[in-house]
Amino acid sequence: MKVNYLLEIDNPQTHQVKLRVHISENSLNEIELFLPSWSPGSYLMREYSKHLSKFKVLDKSGSYLEYEKIKKGTWIVGNAPEEFYVEYQIYCHELTVRTSHVDNTHAFLHLPCLLIGISNQSIINPQIELRFPALWSKVITGLEDISTNREVFLYSAKDYDDLLDSPIEIGCHDSDGFKVQGKDHHLAFYGSTWPHSQDLKGDIKKIVETVADYMHDIPYEHYSFITHFAPGLYGGLEHKNSTVLAFDGRKLNNRKDYIKWLTLTTHEYFHTWNVKRIRPVELGPFDYQNENYTSMLWLAEGLTSFMDNYLTLKTGLITEKEYWELIRDDLNLYLSIPGRKYDSLEASSFDAWIKLYRPHENSRNATISYYLKGGLVFLVLHSRLLEIGKSMKSLTDALWSHYKARPEQGINKVEFIGLIREISNNEIALEFEKMIETTEEIDFTGILKKHSININFKDPEYHLGLRPEFKGEQVFIHSIIEDGLAYKMGLNAGDEIVAMNKTRIDKSFFNSLAKYLALDKSHSITVSRMGRLFDFEFRPEKTHQMVKDIVDGKKIDW
Repeated sequence: MKVNYLLEIDNPQTHQVKLRVHISENSLNEIELFLPSWSPGSYLMREYSKHLSKFKVLDKSGSYLEYEKIKKGTWIVGNAPEEFYVEYQIYCHELTVRTSHVDNTHAFLHLPCLLIGISNQSIINPQIELRFPALWSKVITGLEDISTNREVFLYSAKDYDDLLDSPIEIGCHDSDGFKVQGKDHHLAFYGSTWPHSQDLKGDIKKIVETVADYMHDIPYEHYSFITHFAPGLYGGLEHKNSTVLAFDGRKLNNRKDYIKWLTLTTHEYFHTWNVKRIRPVELGPFDYQNENYTSMLWLAEGLTSFMDNYLTLKTGLITEKEYWELIRDDLNLYLSIPGRKYDSLEASSFDAWIKLYRPHENSRNATISYYLKGGLVFLVLHSRLLEIGKSMKSLTDALWSHYKARPEQGINKVEFIGLIREISNNEIALEFEKMIETTEEIDFTGILKKHSININFKDPEYHLGLRPEFKGEQVFIHSIIEDGLAYKMGLNAGDEIVAMNKTRIDKSFFNSLAKYLALDKSHSITVSRMGRLFDFEFRPEKTHQMVKDIVDGKKIDW
């Protein structure tokens, strides 16, 4: 069976993309067509078919064929001929790394939300032709260009999985590139940035050089970095030979924000090895219509979250002091989340589909991010390996060798723990296993102190035990921290804090509240809840300790 796609954008201001799918050499009587419901690397059912319309099936003469829609994004074509066409259109007006966005300035095409597949059938060597406004002069994608002339934009992929794994940017974006190890690396920058003094191209190249050298070899023939700059954007999504990055272009000249950009880039690029090749066994081949459950996202994202800071340090683009400030911030966030006491890394991974990507007011009290805790757990593993003359590189080398020995298969937990045991000892392997399986507290201070790396804590501060949300000058409660002061008082998420000590309160005063509360006296707080006013009495309480800084005593080459 051959499947080729024609994707056409003729009126980009309408945000509509027209699709025509040509299916030929079919020998099946009944064919089930589907549009994916989620994207690999982003574990949430996004129901892409909600944006699909004008679906029809035609024979090669243009006559309509009967079909039946049997569930969301799934259609059955009975008595399917040897050759036929499927036509539909998709509305694309959401600029994220996991959705498509088309307007009069560009088209970003995230193919899982655009291209139908065929259930239980392999699609080998699919082709996709792109048609778009003549004023758009540039296309960047990881797909193979098989165009025969400049007027045709025709691309191919090895199979349906690789096709979906190849985002496309079309427009008049800024473009650039460089070579590393003889391989072309293409850059596309869409959107706007404020004036800044950063060398984006040079820094991305340094990241590529450092990570590629660390992992020994580059497993692709060419690579594309697609970056979208717009206010409020932040995130990334990995692909086999490309990545899509989203960032607030106003913030590049601020050092702390630029470090976030650097580590984001390193994170997504390291995924080229970890996840897109080294992967939990459950993550491939993909079932695009249903959840793909795994308890090993601590490997997929936790290891990558450790490596993004660590490898950015190795590039020399950040200082050791800035590196430990990143770790300090991660530790403080981790210590502020009560959910770490109840949700293990394995449980957090398995529940990603309903928890991490669907946060709510009680999320912090019930669960922990496998990105956050996973990164800290691999920091601990790195520290323990250093004690015996090894390092995280010992593990990544072992993982890469394991992958290359059987590239079509993933790795399971038993095999992963076995690799740790092989490069270290049974004690370290069991410690790591306990960190991913249980919720026992981790002695970060004691573990790092063995290398003369000291975690210094601030004195506990007074805190209401809530996270605020501001709407103009109004103060609302976004969420309540379990066992904190607000929790004990009986305050609720959604309450508006109207007054304290019978005096109206606003955003600016609330943010400096700790300076004005008498710590040994009773105070009152007035909230509006569903239109009714309620008063509560309280005495300020100290919150948990927070990390002030982490000081590296230079006992060991971290």
